[in-house]
Amino acid sequence: MDIWNWVEKLQDDLGEAGQAQSAQLLTRLTDEVCELRMDRVDALLPEARALGKTLGNPWLEVFVGHWDMRNRVGNRLEGESALGDAVALFERAHRADTVECPQSICVTQDLAACYGNIDGPGWVPERIEVCEETLARINPSWACFQCLSCEKADALLDDGNSQGALDYLDVQAGTVLAHGGKVYDSFPEMRIKILLASGRAAEALALIDVRQAEVDAEGDYEPANCTVPRKLSRAWALAQLGRDEEALASLVPFNQLSPNYRRMWAHTVALLVRNAPERNSWDLGRRLNATLAHYAEVGAHRFVIEIAGLCVDMALQRGAVWTARRHLALARQHVGQLRQDRGASDAIAAMAARIDAAPSTAALPVPAEGLLDWLVEQGEQGDGRDPEREAQWLLQGVEQRPDDAAMLDVAASALNACGAEEEAIALLWAFVERHPHEDAAPAYSLLRLLVQRGDQAGLDRLMQHYQAQVPVFALWCQAQMAHKLSDWATLEQACSALLALSPQSHGARNLLGVALMAMQRFQDAAVQYRHLTEVLEEPRSAHWDHMTAASAARDWAAVRGSAAAIGMELDSTDGPVEESFGWVIIRCTDGGEPIEYYARRTGPVTARIVENAPANRRQRVDDWVVFDAELVHPAPEDEQERERFMPTYAEVHLLESGGYAGSWLVDGVHPGEDAWSAFAEAVEARGWKLWTHSPDDYQLTDAEGDDVPLPGVLFTVAQPQEQPRLDLHRFLLDATAQWPHQLCWLRLAEACDQDAQRHLDAIERYGL
Repeated sequence: MDIWNWVEKLQDDLGEAGQAQSAQLLTRLTDEVCELRMDRVDALLPEARALGKTLGNPWLEVFVGHWDMRNRVGNRLEGESALGDAVALFERAHRADTVECPQSICVTQDLAACYGNIDGPGWVPERIEVCEETLARINPSWACFQCLSCEKADALLDDGNSQGALDYLDVQAGTVLAHGGKVYDSFPEMRIKILLASGRAAEALALIDVRQAEVDAEGDYEPANCTVPRKLSRAWALAQLGRDEEALASLVPFNQLSPNYRRMWAHTVALLVRNAPERNSWDLGRRLNATLAHYAEVGAHRFVIEIAGLCVDMALQRGAVWTARRHLALARQHVGQLRQDRGASDAIAAMAARIDAAPSTAALPVPAEGLLDWLVEQGEQGDGRDPEREAQWLLQGVEQRPDDAAMLDVAASALNACGAEEEAIALLWAFVERHPHEDAAPAYSLLRLLVQRGDQAGLDRLMQHYQAQVPVFALWCQAQMAHKLSDWATLEQACSALLALSPQSHGARNLLGVALMAMQRFQDAAVQYRHLTEVLEEPRSAHWDHMTAASAARDWAAVRGSAAAIGMELDSTDGPVEESFGWVIIRCTDGGEPIEYYARRTGPVTARIVENAPANRRQRVDDWVVFDAELVHPAPEDEQERERFMPTYAEVHLLESGGYAGSWLVDGVHPGEDAWSAFAEAVEARGWKLWTHSPDDYQLTDAEGDDVPLPGVLFTVAQPQEQPRLDLHRFLLDATAQWPHQLCWLRLAEACDQDAQRHLDAIERYGL
């Protein structure tokens, strides 16, 4: 059964009703989940939920809820933190108005997976029961039949019955084939998982290679949730077989992993460092600590204990006993949250025994008063600093010198670098509470950590602590948190009060400028930045900020003043600054997502966008914008690459709209340079905007020809907002009438209520 039919029908209906963006929203939501872009999913969910309420469609409510769970329970590996929502969604999906929705079956998978994340072995009977109950309601033609079969196999694996899980998959696959169905990727992927978990790496690797060969032969695009686990599985299999270099080559970088794949990554690196201790760095420990912290936060209790065991061994191998003890303490916190013990207490006891058997913490290499200088010297002479090793010495130094602000600050920094954020904050609080009269370095470090965490209660406590005796610092705390929260009114208030007490606080004045810019009070912001240009020893950065504010305020004399101060020559002497400064890329925001356009730089911090927006985006062509002078992407260090580098800047303010309506997409065979040049000139003569989006090697094939590749062209045309789109449709008909191949502008034809068949024929003939 195609469970997507109703979704596709809904999207078609939305498109016909002129709500193409709403129709695309559902596809974007599912795509982002499959591409492991978790934050983008979060950004789309409010709009998707609102769509369901607007349409009064309960099936859509279940659909969106399921994909939310795929992101949370699937990508983020949430356990206890998602259980309430997973149960509520399961109950909602089985009410009278939604029980027939195909995604009500999918919701069973979400609930079973959530139980598995919390404590897989402890919830085996319930996971199997809920899968079997739902499997009995559907037949093998449902794609869900295979998903739920994999969930049950996963439960059998957690029960210690790996062979039973494999046998069950064989039976289910046979059932699918007997009903004329096709076995999808989920079955071989689950087999690979079972084989790897049960130490049958050679069999797993063979299956991985077969599946990869099939994918390569098919040549179809695969989303990240297919490619990432296959690469990781290959790396783990190779590591189990002792083929370490090959495993390293296949290992996916940590920063490309969603939390659900970090578990496999941890098992793989644990094997790789066992034979090569030089790979076992403090930075590796930091990444694994982040994994543990996430699993603890989301209530994936069994996984915390499992990964803590790996982390303890690696920490002991590095000689970091204090780190190993942190991991042990975390594991002990979660053992009581398991539904069944099933060996967890024994695993924790074994960790404790290994830690107790490890050598005690090394003594200070030099007296405490000389430790900081010694560490700096060692870092300069060696391969850099190792905060995990240094933390053990620094903590001993702090015990001897608790009022040494510099040493305590470095110790907190080392702890934080290793992921021991709670310990770092506790150390800083202890110092701050002993020194209420001074805002020394530890106070600023504590402020920074509290702001990073968004800890409003902690910041309130810090502000109150210093309110009476160091009010400037208390206001600085308030300003930093307001900046973090984008609370511009509060930021303005805090910075103004701070400047009243301390007029020379350049940081407060800069933040005041930020707040005023965000509130579009550009002239006021320019005043603050101009003041900074007059008082700072190195005012270049302030001049750029001043030009941004002055450009947004259209104070062109002020722009020229700062430009001259930094040695930037302008041709004009009065009026708006609109000159030719070459090509740039402007990063705009559309629907909360970044999108970049080619533009012509017209001044120090202004540009006109020259690229048409995609057909489904708000039009930006010919917009005159102010941008932030800080590069979005740093310039490359290589000199040759730097010559080809085109800078990207973020839009700050729209000075003037280009006045163009949305783009219309045209696709087809290139007519030849002469015909194309004449076409482009005709478009320009009408005041329309033409932009070619296809690369130089874009090719098409004529199904009615001789299979020789033909050069293709994919372009958009944008008209001024007041012009009827039917004019463009008619122009395209006339201008391309003599071209040897029919082009396609289906969406424009449909919008003009014109015959669409010729465009559908072109799509079919040329594979557009």
